[in-house]
Parts: sequence; structure tokens; C-alpha cells
Amino acid sequence: MNTTTDWIPPYDPRQVDSSTMIQDEHGRLIATADCGQRCPGCGLCCAEHRDVVGGDYFGTEEFEGNLKMGRGGLIRLDDGSWYRVAMCGKSCPGYGRCCPPFESRQRPQTVADARHVLLQDDAAQRWQMQESLLILAHDGSAEAVDVLETFMPRAHTCLAGFAECALDEGRYFATVPRNAEEAYRMMRQEVLAAWEERVICAQGKIWEEIEPQLERLRYEKEIAQRLLDKAQDEPARETWQTQVDVLQTMIAKEEDNLAEQQKDIELCEAVMAEIEADLSMKQPQEE
Repeated sequence: MNTTTDWIPPYDPRQVDSSTMIQDEHGRLIATADCGQRCPGCGLCCAEHRDVVGGDYFGTEEFEGNLKMGRGGLIRLDDGSWYRVAMCGKSCPGYGRCCPPFESRQRPQTVADARHVLLQDDAAQRWQMQESLLILAHDGSAEAVDVLETFMPRAHTCLAGFAECALDEGRYFATVPRNAEEAYRMMRQEVLAAWEERVICAQGKIWEEIEPQLERLRYEKEIAQRLLDKAQDEPARETWQTQVDVLQTMIAKEEDNLAEQQKDIELCEAVMAEIEADLSMKQPQEE
């Protein structure tokens, strides 16, 4: 069973920042940094590197050297902040890539930056990926949602929950207009979607109900007509003629229903063409 507890490292000069100790299903303790605005860089980068997600238990084993709680030493930087040196070696996948001090970080700023960090930079650190996810979650654009959806299958298990929340928020903000022009455009798109749904319903009714029913009725009429042609006396001919007439009436009713649905589809397509023409036009900027 997974358990998560907060743990404050002893003799930590920051005091206000913590590290999270996670015990996984294999009983291993994994320390990860919870970096905040006051974080000078602690060196606890146990989950900084990105592992390939596998099918065994939703993630490959962490590098064993990263699971040890090596304290390392503290060094004072030129700006007076403290930096904790990581006690890993060159065999560590995260060697030389520990979190830089907060003020020294090159932070992602745009959706393009976030795309690069999440989808192109294999050396991206955890804090970079988290900040990129936040940028995309609040951008409100279709491009941001696309990046988030592309990143989800490749997200490390340590980031999967964070990425899923970012995707949910990104999808929500993509539906919220940021100005009057976007609100008007979204209204048109909603109207278009309603007419598209009407076409889908009509076409589905044709394919799933009307056409199969017509096929059955026409076949039944064909059988009744054969039996009418084979009838040897007047009572038999009257019986099968009645069946043919009834089936023909039912066929005519279904054909009328088919024509009505097809006419409705044509009407919808005409409306949709006008809406799509409006959406393709560049809207004038508001004064």
C-alpha cells in the first residue's frame, strides 16, 4: 500500500520548505523535493529524472542510488542563499542536473516553451515540467490542450496526477471565453455543434432504423407477391393481395419518413454552411 507523509529534513536552514517521503508498493522510501518560492535548491532530486513508463507496475524502478537519504553538505551562494549538495555519483541519471537555486532558474514562459520542455527536452527537470503544465493548464487555447493530451501517455508516474489535473483545467479554460470576441465565436461554435448533432441524429436514424426496416418490408412484400402469383383460387389471391397492399402501405410510410429525414439533413447542412462561412471570416477587432 502506498503511504505519503511529510518529513522535515533535520538541520535544514529553510525550515519552511519540506521534502515528501513516499513508500511505494515495494516498500522503498523515495524522497522528493517540494520546491517553493523560498527554495534555494536542496539537492534532493531523487525523482528528478524521467523514467520510461513500463507495464510492470506503471513505472520502472527508480535508480537505487537515488533512494538513499544522503544528506550532502551545505554551501553558501554569492547571493547569501544556501544550496544543499547532492551526494550522487556519475552513475546517477540525475547527476549534475539538481534543481538550481530559484533565482537562477530559466523558467518556461510561453506555450511554445512548455511544449519544448514536455515533448522535446529529454533532460527537463521535474520543476520545469510542473511549471510547464501550469502554463498549459491556464492558457485556455486548443494548442495548450493538444500539448497536454500528447504529454499524458509519456508522463512519469510521479507527474501523472499533476498532468491529469492540468489537462482537466486546460480543457475547462479552453471553454471559457477571454474576451467578447471569443465569447461570440464560441456561441457560433455551440450553435454549429447543435446543428451537427441534429444531422448525426437524423443520419443515425436513417442508417439504424429506417433503411433496415425498409429492407425488411420490401423483402416481405416480395415474398407476399410470390405467394400471390402462386395462388390457385380467388380466396387465396385475395388474402395475399391484402398482404401485398398492407406491406406497400408500410413501405410508403417508411419512404416518406426517409424523405423527411433526408430533407432535414439538407436543411441542417445549409445552416451549417452559413455558420462555417461566418466562422471562417476574420472578425473585426473591437475598438
